[in-house]
Amino acid sequence: MERIPITIMAGSDHAPGHLPESSSGLHSLSTFYKGVEVTVGDRPLIALLIEEIEKSGSFGPVTIAGPAAIYKPLGLNAKILDTNGSIGTNLKAAMDDHRKSQGSAPIALLAYDVLLNADDFDELRRSYEKDKSCAVWVPFVRKPENSEELGAFGWKPTYRLLPTKGEVPVNILPGHLAILQPEAMRLPILYELLNLAYQTRNHPVATRKKVMVRSVIGKLLLNDLRTLASLRVPRLTVSVIANGLKIAERLRKGDLTIPELEDAIGGIFLHHDHEAGRSGSGVRHPIVDILRLAEDIDTREEAADLNL
Repeated sequence: MERIPITIMAGSDHAPGHLPESSSGLHSLSTFYKGVEVTVGDRPLIALLIEEIEKSGSFGPVTIAGPAAIYKPLGLNAKILDTNGSIGTNLKAAMDDHRKSQGSAPIALLAYDVLLNADDFDELRRSYEKDKSCAVWVPFVRKPENSEELGAFGWKPTYRLLPTKGEVPVNILPGHLAILQPEAMRLPILYELLNLAYQTRNHPVATRKKVMVRSVIGKLLLNDLRTLASLRVPRLTVSVIANGLKIAERLRKGDLTIPELEDAIGGIFLHHDHEAGRSGSGVRHPIVDILRLAEDIDTREEAADLNL
């Protein structure tokens, strides 16, 4: 089984994440580069993360998308892609570099403020192999019934989804690894919406919906006008906005199924030929039980609670 190239997104937006009311009593982590400044023992978080990726053998080679001035002095066994803009800017740099060196191969993207171990990486890779023809693979994490298992991470926003229509809803937490097929994706939309999603992280769904619609609709309409001028059918605005509103409304009502979410995400981010039901690729959101995948570090309490 060939390894999948993996890029650790390790830039900074120079602003601490918003903490909702549910995080009362916690303190936002005011560091710019958590991968370096958060340590376990006396070792930087990102050094431990790369070590566990190497032990696994499921992913690699490793690229760090972040400022060379910060990461190069650490002497890490990884390629340093010198970038330090918004999350969308950094992702574009990572995608451009990957496509130049790896062609159409899939790319794994990993947040730099989670600490997975080698077994976690192997389990994720085995899960991906079941869906590897998909264009977008982003696992969700099942929230444990006993929230105390999450420790300092227990305040994280939770989403309620139905595995399929008629099944019992499941409380899930967002995971922080994705495997993408770049050629299948509407990358400019991904970069734009990712910036907005990052800026509104930990905010309620209603707030995020308003910000995203207001920010992107003009650009989508302009794109459709260009499409119309080239005598092709314009469909981008309707597809992105309709699917985005559908996700927000159904999440609010609590009756969104995972297959419906996968189809809606595909309608936003995938080229028409790669949407579900056409090429058989589409989007997959499996549910895993790897809590560390959801434990991104936003607070001082979470940093203190780290363990491998």
